[in-house]
Amino acid sequence: MNQIKTKRLVLKKPVKTINKKLIASQIGDWQVAKWLSDVPYPYTEQKAEEWLNNINHDDLTFSIFMNDSLIGGVGVNLEEDNKLDLGYWVGREYWGNGYATEAVMGLIKYVKKETSFKQITACYIKGNNTSANVLRKLGFKEVGECEEYFLSRKKTMSCVDLLLTL
Repeated sequence: MNQIKTKRLVLKKPVKTINKKLIASQIGDWQVAKWLSDVPYPYTEQKAEEWLNNINHDDLTFSIFMNDSLIGGVGVNLEEDNKLDLGYWVGREYWGNGYATEAVMGLIKYVKKETSFKQITACYIKGNNTSANVLRKLGFKEVGECEEYFLSRKKTMSCVDLLLTL
């Protein structure tokens, strides 16, 4: 699967020809990066290049496009307990338009239809009410709390764990 189409968006597999400067400027914005556990800050074009070179194309990792413009990213990674773990981000200039919800829903529908996975996990930093609302709208249920190290903040943060049963 190279792409997933939703009403307004297209989720495409990241390719090495993507604009690294655009990725770095969007995900490298502190208002975006501070909520992401696996993203270093500052995020540079070199970090974008490294990420693109290390993508496993069997993974369910997608760049989010609207009208051929990159606006974010979404994906799931396989965890040790045979669950998928969700991650996503949207560039700050695109916040408040439902794009994160729409992109994640598109990925969830794909996972449900095309794979045998039965559960997707997610987490958010306590205080990230926007992400909490996105996940709740999509049917995720809170199942506990955890501590997770955030590269962007260079420290461990208190998080809320969620689970979606497909």
